[in-house]
Amino acid sequence: MRDEPTARRALRSDIDEMTRIVTSAFFDDPVWGPSFPDPSTRPEVASAYWRFMITEALRFSESRVLDEKRDDTEASPLRAVSVWYPPGAEEISPEAHPAYDALIHELLGTEAAAALNRAGAQFVAARPSEPHAYLTLLAVAPEAQGGGYGMALLRSALAEYDAAGIPTYLESSNPANDARYERLGYGPRHIVRLATGASVQTYWRDATPPA
Repeated sequence: MRDEPTARRALRSDIDEMTRIVTSAFFDDPVWGPSFPDPSTRPEVASAYWRFMITEALRFSESRVLDEKRDDTEASPLRAVSVWYPPGAEEISPEAHPAYDALIHELLGTEAAAALNRAGAQFVAARPSEPHAYLTLLAVAPEAQGGGYGMALLRSALAEYDAAGIPTYLESSNPANDARYERLGYGPRHIVRLATGASVQTYWRDATPPA
């Protein structure tokens, strides 16, 4: 008998499942869909890209997943994943930049890779200078959509950051999610306007001391 899903720190053994969930969740995203322009190859291309980014994030212990408790004989499906960076951390380590550049050129070609790099530079420029934890990805498994798992996972992380007095920051790549973030105390910070025509609202949340 399964218990309610519970939040825990992501492990390297979760990379396959995290990649599957993020690839599915962002397949038709207003920002990330056009970043992988060919829909016929997007599943493979996006999966390779997200695997690299998730692996880089797991240099740190900030990322979290929501899974179901289980006994030792049973696999535990993930319901939601959140990819976080601690204050001051870069998404890609300096030593991994050559591999990243080679990967996106192989996956996307020169033109689309350059467009992805330009968009990335805009996001980096928009990030606040104040210390903060950065939520770069929040995704729910396709079979768990509509269950409130993503916001439950986010609330769990925010409780920890609040207790530590750490503000948090995120970019909302899909306007459909804006109200959900605002209900958790996020306030609009900047709008990043991309060459594709997409506008991305960024959000800041001060740490809220526990009651």
